[in-house]
This record gives sequence, structure tokens and C-alpha cells, in this order.
Amino acid sequence: MLYVMIAILVAIPLMMLNQRNKEKRIWNNGICAKSGKPWKSFDQDSQGGRGYTDGKNYCWISYKVDTLEHN
Repeated sequence: MLYVMIAILVAIPLMMLNQRNKEKRIWNNGICAKSGKPWKSFDQDSQGGRGYTDGKNYCWISYKVDTLEHN
């Protein structure tokens, strides 16, 4: 039972990190990788996920990878 608990405690953060990285790749600094057009916001769900479209393709972002970084 202890090994199962440890496996779960290790797996959850790894899955979260993997999903964040996936969203960062999809976000692509605000440009759709398929069309080269900028993502435009079209909706926000009740849990804070943001929906974007380029007119043809869609993506949903839940981690803060879609904010502009200022130096």
C-alpha cells in the first residue's frame, strides 16, 4: 500500500508538469503552429480555462502559459 501511495504522489506532479508543457507548446507564444495566425480569445470556462481560436483551429489553456512576460 505504501508503494502505491508513493507512486501516486510522484505521478500526479509529473502529469501536471506534462500537461503544462503540452499547453505551452500548443500556445506557441500566441501563434497557432498549424496556420501561423495569432490565437484570439473566444471563451472562458467556469474553472478558469481559456479558449482560443485562430478562426479554424481551437485550443484550451488552463495553466498560465498564455500570459505575456514583461522584463
